[in-house]
Amino acid sequence: MKIKVATTSTSCLDYYSHSCDIDIFRIKILIDDQEYIDGKTMKYDQFYQMFKNNPDFMPKTSQVSVGEMVVYFEKLALQGYQKVFVTTLSSALSGTYNAIIQAGKMVSDKIEVHCYDTKTVCFCEGFFALEAYRLFAEGKSLEQVVKHLDFIKENNTIFFMTKKLTQLIKNGRLVGVKSSLGRLLRINPILQVQRDGKIALIKKTLSSHKALLAITSKIKEYTQNHDYQIHLIFTGHPELKNEFQQVLETQLGLKNLVQIPLTPVVGCHVGDSAIGVGIIRKPKFQK
Repeated sequence: MKIKVATTSTSCLDYYSHSCDIDIFRIKILIDDQEYIDGKTMKYDQFYQMFKNNPDFMPKTSQVSVGEMVVYFEKLALQGYQKVFVTTLSSALSGTYNAIIQAGKMVSDKIEVHCYDTKTVCFCEGFFALEAYRLFAEGKSLEQVVKHLDFIKENNTIFFMTKKLTQLIKNGRLVGVKSSLGRLLRINPILQVQRDGKIALIKKTLSSHKALLAITSKIKEYTQNHDYQIHLIFTGHPELKNEFQQVLETQLGLKNLVQIPLTPVVGCHVGDSAIGVGIIRKPKFQK
């Protein structure tokens, strides 16, 4: 059976070298009435430079429409695909998952659409697509692939800090916030993508260096007793990334980590000062 694997542009696979034939649903960025396509007409370095040029830069995002998804699925059917397996960013952060479910129902007489909610974002999300592609290529069944991905879903997280909480608060993507916006803008918060797919504020610090140290403590706590893959995620401040690399090496002995920039769509919500890590427990195939 011919199966296509797809994911969303927030997976950061544009910035990770791989040989998998994975299609990407590209979310759009809206800047001053101009529309850009994540990873195509707007790259991460170009995007984060805009923050430096304009401190009040407030871009918006627009998900792929149901109509565009229907056209894509119909095209796959014409190419001979019987199934498409789509991994998406957390449904708690975007309506993309529900839109794909809706589009899938509209083409159910032509192709089977299976949509998997990763409950995460960034390269942790992308890892699901890479694993799905690998297992399907090995001849594993849909049920086997889903069981394997369910294990990953229960054993990954993201810890990060950002100095710009405005967008996360305004668009409702940050939970557990009780302080006023004014007070929050004066701190360096530690945020976590939790198992339910929501972003939560888990610690407040008074400086970026203390925030980086706090993240290393969280890494140590989360990874004890198991073998994990850790990658560094960053946005638009190279000096902050360099400082974090030094902290990770000094505090945890971590060096030469894979470095993944956050896509412009993610940057629309976390700003240009986000830095952190994605952590994924090294999976064994779940039979």
